[in-house]
Amino acid sequence: MTKDATSGSTSLVSRPMVIEGEISGDESLHVDGRVKGIIRLKGDLFVGVGGVVDAEVDARNVIIQGTVTGKVIARRQLEVQSSGRFNGECTAASYEIREGAVFEGVSRMISTPPKNEPASIPSGQDSKRLA
Repeated sequence: MTKDATSGSTSLVSRPMVIEGEISGDESLHVDGRVKGIIRLKGDLFVGVGGVVDAEVDARNVIIQGTVTGKVIARRQLEVQSSGRFNGECTAASYEIREGAVFEGVSRMISTPPKNEPASIPSGQDSKRLA
């Protein structure tokens, strides 16, 4: 996953931090600590090796090296790297699940929208359970 030149700044939840509640913003977020609640970002969510996220997530890209549990919308891509674990329901435009990664849950695809229209999830589309 390459960093988008327009992504702007990145906020950090460091290893000893624990946050419960709602996080929202225009920038990206890097989590090495723990977050529980809701995360809504125009940028990317990066969960480091020690990071734990138990949340409803809406972000441009979601890159997982740690653990993510919950309902995730990745408007572009969900990437679970070899050390990563995902458990839940994900809707994304594309998926990359590396060897050694764990993906347990339901996956759905977002159709790629025209430039001026939001992404949509086709109605009646079957989801697949991966283990």
